[in-house]
Parts: sequence; structure tokens; C-alpha cells
Amino acid sequence: MIRRALILVLASLCAGCAPALQAQVRAVDNLKVQTAVTAYEAARGGPALDRCVKAKLVAIAYQDAEDPTNASAWRAREREDCQAAIAATGVAAPAQPATRPGT
Repeated sequence: MIRRALILVLASLCAGCAPALQAQVRAVDNLKVQTAVTAYEAARGGPALDRCVKAKLVAIAYQDAEDPTNASAWRAREREDCQAAIAATGVAAPAQPATRPGT
């Protein structure tokens, strides 16, 4: 009887933990995004390779935060910055693999 009551009390206490846990996860995700964006902005005046890497980190942070719209936008920015980094080095971009019809 006491064991059953204890389990019931613990279950009711844990039920209130889920919203608090979700709020903490969102706060951590927001902090990761904010930190990554700040690092990207700091790299704006620097070499293109730094912007390429920082844009990738922002895209990953948005993906981890389950924000596909912003993750996609930052992947596009990453492609632009990485193309600029490749152009700045004076080397040719690697060829994209050929796609086969029906794949």
C-alpha cells in the first residue's frame, strides 16, 4: 500500500517535469543558435573560409533546434560563403557527381 502511494506521488511529480524540461531544451537550442550567429557576424570581415565554417555551424544549430526553415536558409548562405572561399583560394571547385536517371 505504501509502495503504491509512493509510486503514485513520484509519477505525479514527474508529470510536471516535462514542460520544464522542454523549456530548458528550447533555451539551450536558442543559446546555441545565438552563439553561432554571433560568431558568424564576428567573422564577416574576415577570410571567406571563416564565414563558410561559421555559416555551417549556424545551419547545424538551427537543424538541432528543429527549425528547418532557418536551417535551409543558412545552408544556402553556407554554399555562397564556401563558394567565395573556394574562389578566394584560386582553385577550381570539385566537380559534382553525375546523377543517373531514375536514382
